[in-house]
Amino acid sequence: MTEKPAEKTEVKLEIGRFGKFLQDNGIKSKRQSDSNNVETIVIDAKDLEPAMRLLKTSSETTLNFLLCVSGVDYADKIDSVYHLWSYEHNDALVIKVELPKNNMTNTQTPCMSSISNFWPAANWHERETYDLVGIRYLKHPYLRRILNPWDWEGHPLRRDYKQLIDALNDKNPHSFR
Repeated sequence: MTEKPAEKTEVKLEIGRFGKFLQDNGIKSKRQSDSNNVETIVIDAKDLEPAMRLLKTSSETTLNFLLCVSGVDYADKIDSVYHLWSYEHNDALVIKVELPKNNMTNTQTPCMSSISNFWPAANWHERETYDLVGIRYLKHPYLRRILNPWDWEGHPLRRDYKQLIDALNDKNPHSFR
């Protein structure tokens, strides 16, 4: 007797407090599984700036501290991920913006708006994400590499990145440094 493979069931997550807040203000969001009991939502890249403005300045949310900005490379998309915190409400939110790859090559970078005008700390986080994952943040005041040399080719945390032999040393394949 052969067993049938388990069917995948899609779990419909209820809209969270922050997702409801954004929805009430005309911004669509999609709930994802919580990350360490922190509400996690996905929004469109075009909605990032108005969403961040609302979440930071509204007395209902007051998410006024940016913990980090990071990038994640998946097979079909690249995510820009934002972790926000409210000291006033002792609450947190994770926001993801999904950028589809759609035939993107190693030399192409997905683009989206910078949030460094809302949180000055985003300047460094966005530069690091650009350098390592390759997300280009439009309207960033000084988007350039921050960890790798300025002439480095590619983005080391991308799935399609090919590192040269001993690229960090003298590019000599016989080097043991």
